[in-house]
Amino acid sequence: MLELDGLTRHYRTRHGVVRAVENVSLTLRAGGTLALVGESGCGKTTIAKMILQLEQPDAGTIRFEGADVAHMDRAALHRYRRDVMAVFQDPYASLNPRMRVANIIAEPILAHEKPGRAALDKRIAEVLDIVGLPVSAARLYPHEFSGGQRQRIAIARALALQPRLMVLDEPVSALDVSIRAQVLNLLQDIQDQFGLTYLIIAHDLALVEHFSSDVAVIYLGRVAEAGPTAEVFAGPRHPYTQALLAAVPLPDPDHVLSEAAAAGEIASALNPPPGCRFNPRCPRAQDICRTTVPELRGTPHAAACHLVSEPPRT
Repeated sequence: MLELDGLTRHYRTRHGVVRAVENVSLTLRAGGTLALVGESGCGKTTIAKMILQLEQPDAGTIRFEGADVAHMDRAALHRYRRDVMAVFQDPYASLNPRMRVANIIAEPILAHEKPGRAALDKRIAEVLDIVGLPVSAARLYPHEFSGGQRQRIAIARALALQPRLMVLDEPVSALDVSIRAQVLNLLQDIQDQFGLTYLIIAHDLALVEHFSSDVAVIYLGRVAEAGPTAEVFAGPRHPYTQALLAAVPLPDPDHVLSEAAAAGEIASALNPPPGCRFNPRCPRAQDICRTTVPELRGTPHAAACHLVSEPPRT
């Protein structure tokens, strides 16, 4: 459904050029869930913003069902914006506190359609029911709901236009632990019911393993590893992915972190290291890692590492 090819985004500041995203190529298949994982500031949200047309790439292409988004005419771009919706991280900030829930949900509908009052009210009631909220919620303001209920309202707004792709930017990280599972189960039920495709940004690797079909590990704006989630978690090939999984805490007081855990701090995107961007923290780095950018190799499980050869095809 969605293809990213060589996607690049730089920001010019008074301190220099921030290389937020560089040469990212990913594929998101229809009906699947692709998770973007990595440390804060690695470029995950910038990728999502470019897909949502909130940012424009400096290079590379975004193709939706084979059509280049950058070369769509006005009508096609209007349809694309209807087909691709977002649920943001903070439901406290993503909902207008001055608008009633009915108006919040109606806003995207009225931007794309001209339904009558009865049809609009029916659509609002339907999406509220889908996310598990009563029709009476339409008359209330966001501050009258809990955090989990607000996120359900944000999901209802995203569903109002019956999109085909939803971008979920840390959709449960701002919620209490006790209700995260409820919202995730709701998203899973919605995906099964409507055949939606998800792109999810997350830090919680347990969530990624449970919720996604595919995963892409991002480090300093580049893809370090990508592939089916089960394969990547069962046999991580890039040292950074190994370090991420090794750093996951276990409920065992005798557990000792693996040697794969990365030392040091992530480098600055203002001045990324040459070669493999992970080489200053990699315990296995060699001379070639410090001079040459590795290519992403392997299908369907790919890794950008000089020290990993492509596995034989079966």
